[in-house]
Amino acid sequence: MIGFAFCHGWSFDAQAIAPLRQALLQRLPDAACASFDLGFHGAPQAPQLAQGIQWIALGHSYGFAWLLQQPQSWHAAISLNGFTRFCRHPGHPEGTPVRLLQAMQAHLERDAQGTVRDFQAHCGMPSAPPAVLDQALLQEHLGRLRDLNLALPDCPILALATRADAIVPPALTHACFAGAGTLQEFGGDHMQLLREPATAADAIAAFIRNLHA
Repeated sequence: MIGFAFCHGWSFDAQAIAPLRQALLQRLPDAACASFDLGFHGAPQAPQLAQGIQWIALGHSYGFAWLLQQPQSWHAAISLNGFTRFCRHPGHPEGTPVRLLQAMQAHLERDAQGTVRDFQAHCGMPSAPPAVLDQALLQEHLGRLRDLNLALPDCPILALATRADAIVPPALTHACFAGAGTLQEFGGDHMQLLREPATAADAIAAFIRNLHA
């Protein structure tokens, strides 16, 4: 039996990925599901992943990198607009300049609501952020984003990306997933595959069926 472990991106919560979870269960009704919430808007949620299930990491944006860092042996890993490295480093020119992330951290100290609002609008999700934000957790995970540089796990990989993603541009996606598993690109912004999840759900269901063919 397979199971999906879901995780959302920075400044969002588990509700952001809920439509994809529902769409996947329509296609793979026997799959187990577990949703992690990093606690940016409320209490963190860290469900226990039951033994005897082939768990698949399925993360959107930073949520993919967060799942890869958990002490779990993944049956497969699926990225939606995700990455293994976010900032530019020597020898790796793709990604966000570190100074821009540092400026975002400084702005977060002064105006958490405005920082989250501006970031989510840049993602393609303009809305008012929740009244309650955990500023300390937002800062902590921004620091992790700044320093992130992960190796992909030794398991089947599916990476889904969008060509108009202003957060994770195609050059960074290709650098993170070059030569590892399957990369599929679609139209739309950073939130497209969550806003209209049928496309991602179809691609994921096909990947799972091929995995077990």
